[in-house]
Amino acid sequence: MNRRRKQSPITNSAVVFIIISAVSFFADEVSALGVNWGTMATHQLPPKTVVQMFKDNNIKKVKLFDADTDTMGALAGSGIEVMVAIPNDLLEAMGNYQRAKDWVQRNVSRFNFNDGVKIKYVAVGNEPFLSSYNGSYINLTYPALFNIQTALNDAGYGDFIKATVPLNADVYNSPPDNQVPSAGRFRSDILQEMTLIVNFLAQNKAPFTVNIYPFLSLYLTSDFPFDYAFFDGQNTINDNGVIYTNVFDANFDTLLASLNALNHGDMEVIVGEVGWPTDGDKNANVPNAERFYSGLLPRLSNNVGTPMRKSYIEVYLFGFIDEDAKSVAPGNFERHWGIFKFDGQAKFPVGFGDEWLGVPSHDTMRLHMFSPPSHSNPSKNISVATGPGETQFTVISVPLSSLARTLAMASIAAFEAVYEPKHGFKC
Repeated sequence: MNRRRKQSPITNSAVVFIIISAVSFFADEVSALGVNWGTMATHQLPPKTVVQMFKDNNIKKVKLFDADTDTMGALAGSGIEVMVAIPNDLLEAMGNYQRAKDWVQRNVSRFNFNDGVKIKYVAVGNEPFLSSYNGSYINLTYPALFNIQTALNDAGYGDFIKATVPLNADVYNSPPDNQVPSAGRFRSDILQEMTLIVNFLAQNKAPFTVNIYPFLSLYLTSDFPFDYAFFDGQNTINDNGVIYTNVFDANFDTLLASLNALNHGDMEVIVGEVGWPTDGDKNANVPNAERFYSGLLPRLSNNVGTPMRKSYIEVYLFGFIDEDAKSVAPGNFERHWGIFKFDGQAKFPVGFGDEWLGVPSHDTMRLHMFSPPSHSNPSKNISVATGPGETQFTVISVPLSSLARTLAMASIAAFEAVYEPKHGFKC
């Protein structure tokens, strides 16, 4: 999620007091939880390290934003279900069937062997209908979806690998004079494209994928009721006798109503992204993130569902690890969505009863570098590594496997980790 979107207008509705009882978690239920693995970082943890973190945290599903060879190689043999992805800048090319067929050969067939990568979905684009794209991908998305699924079918994968389009939650809304989930409809300006996509997904028994961000509802709407972004608030909306206590449920059910209006109300829906950032905004902090996940995860584990669909929902948390190279144009919080810091350390404990999502990486070394004031500068090397006038204290993470256990090599590694990405200078 490197871009921002408006959430459905349903998010402006008011909310009631509800007590959510404590729930216990079981490892087999937790295994259904998925995470997004983004790699927009200046210094990424080795893919094998991240995959081991998935295993340590009992994560059995992962959603990618590409099909990087090193990433796929690390996932091979892990048994983790994978959603690979076609970036938006390839959508036009995928409108050509031969190009789509070649993509499937390179990124699906190549990894489809015994103990290979357990690919379950192919994400065709990522939020291609965002308003910030000015319609660039509206006419490219359906042809790409059609060709990729057709190529999967022709290769013999169609029964167990499905193409889907992760869409932002503003592709549907409720009318201004009836802001309730049951009135949800796809936006009129993209209704033709959405109808084609939904019908094709249904024809191929593929899921609809949507990204829902209560944080963004709060961030983008000045009068949004704060507690309605969480699962333990005191505001509600009454939809013809159905009480909604949080925007996640209301948003999800607005989508179900929109699908129902196209005669596909029973379509499987995946929540491709949902999460809460921990820095970069007054509401982006660890306590709020803990509060959000402490409300969301018990509901997922116990298959509470929503008022319109009281059953299991496949969900991918966004994100697994912070990405410090993402653009902050959408907001300063953009680099802080991870449950884990960029060095693989957990930000806060997320409980699953006896299980915890927060087992850190165990094979990284943390280097603490100080750039002392110029009047007491005992080490020109370290001063150069951080750069004059830059942050006085920097923490970086270097894999033990690639770091020689000598002070000299550690200094070089520190220099390369901090200075090179900023200035392009090599040792």
